[in-house]
This record gives sequence, C-alpha cells and structure tokens, in this order.
Amino acid sequence: MIHDATLPEQMLSWLRPQGAVVFLFHGVIENQKHYIRNYTGKHLTRELFEVSIARLVEKGNAISMNQILDLCNKKKSFPPYSFAVTFDDGFENNLTVAGPILSCYGVPAMVYLATGFVEENRMSWIDQIERAVEDTEKPEASITGLGGQASLKTRSEKIKFLELVRKSAKNDPTCDPENLARLICAELGDARPSVSEDPIDKKMNWKQVKKARAEGIFEFGGHSHRHAILSFLSEEQLANELDTSLGLLKSKAGIGSKHYSYPEGLAHCFNDRVIAELKHRGVQCCPTALQGINMPGTDPFHLFRVQVA
Repeated sequence: MIHDATLPEQMLSWLRPQGAVVFLFHGVIENQKHYIRNYTGKHLTRELFEVSIARLVEKGNAISMNQILDLCNKKKSFPPYSFAVTFDDGFENNLTVAGPILSCYGVPAMVYLATGFVEENRMSWIDQIERAVEDTEKPEASITGLGGQASLKTRSEKIKFLELVRKSAKNDPTCDPENLARLICAELGDARPSVSEDPIDKKMNWKQVKKARAEGIFEFGGHSHRHAILSFLSEEQLANELDTSLGLLKSKAGIGSKHYSYPEGLAHCFNDRVIAELKHRGVQCCPTALQGINMPGTDPFHLFRVQVA
C-alpha cells in the first residue's frame, strides 16, 4: 500500500459487507528519521496509523483472530465489514506506539512473535543489512552470488542493492540469510552486534508480552524462532524451529500453541508438510501473507492477509 494521506481509504476499500479482511502490520513509529532504513514502509508513522484505525472503526467491525478462527471453523457469517489487526515479528513499538491507539478505539490485535528476536532483542538479517547499507561510506559492494559489484553511491543505488538482496534470500532455498547478512556487513565494514535500541529494531521482551496479554488488547502467537522460511527447512530443522518457538512461548509467557503465522507467508513459504507439522503441535490457525478476503469456511491455515506495513 502507498503510505500517504490516501492510506485510510486504501484500507477501507478492502472492507466488505460479507467476509473479513485481516490487515498485516509490522511496526508503528513516531516519525521516520532514516535515509535508507524503513524505505519499504515496514513501520508506519503513528499519525497515519491512528487516522487509519479511526476510519476503519467508523465503517467496520473490529474482531479478533480468535473470532475469525471460530467463525471459519463453524462456517458462520462474519459481522458486516469485519476486519482484524495483526503484527508480525514482535517489535516493541507495537506495544508502546500502536497499543495506546488500539486501546483507545477498542480494537483487538494479534502479535505473532519470532521468539529468537524476543529472547535476544535481535535484529532480523535484512534489518542488519539495511543498517550497514545506510551507514556505509563504501562506494560499492561485491558479494558472491549477487551478480558481481553493486554501486552504492546514491540512495537509489542502495535501495536497488537491497531489493536484489531481498529477492535472492527470500526465493532461494539454498541461501542462508543470516550468513548473507554476516558477509554483507563484513564487506561494508559493519562490525556492530545484531542488536539495536532504535525504534525500528527494538523488540518487546517477555515481561512486556505477559503484561500486554494480561491487559487484554493484545493476543500472541508464534512466528518461528529465527524467522526462517519454513518450507525451505529439512524435517529436523522444521521440527527444531517449531518446537523452540512454541516451547519459549509457553515457558516464558504462558502462551498456548493455537495461533501461528508463516514467516514471509508467500505461496512458496509454506506447504502441506509445514501445515501437518503445525497441526501436530496443536496449532489451529496460521494466516498467510497472500492478499484476499476471508469468507466463512476459509481454511484457517490458508487465511488471507492484506499487508499494510
């Protein structure tokens, strides 16, 4: 979606008299301060988020993911113009910036936590690369497997390089994104640890998760441990990824296994094998990142989401 004054109307255009739309967000920040970072709009500004939520509440009916799961399973109709709010990854700004807005308007939300991020306040591999690319003074980079040398002299060239990196890592099962991040950061002279207190990086901690859950606006589910693309993993790797994330959710915050979401969530990022393993572990609902409207009876493991940020 285009992140300008038209965003509320773009979101409203997805609401239907029948069916439910699930909006996918990542973060909400006070303001955009970076030159390169957040160029994709993964983190909305607080002002734009609040206006959008206010307009949605005027026209639509905010429902929870628990309600969506229940109505899908029972094949019952959704309330007219239903919508749900979800966040992926576990950024602290979900609680500190988005939370008060959601509470004010009475909108429930689901946060799908990548437990490795929460455990270590760890940046994702692509956020590490974005930070290195933004701050580097090197005029070019040469990374094996990425088509030779890439110029980094201008903002547009840096973004072009980041788009190439994203495409490669998210579509090539043989690519190890975390190793790719290490290689690129080393090439660009960035030896900083993979943690950051910047609002577009900082993750919530377990104490915050438990408090937010107790206060009732947020519910929480799993989103893997390392944010790995589940369909790319071997049987052993998949089992470890799911068991680690679900185990930490339970032991650290008392969160059950009902809700999960697929990292990346595109069609090639999950399959029947992944779904079977999720079901085996008690997961009942796992939305995708494929755009569409959910109707009564939609399979809870193939729910559509509309990505906003």
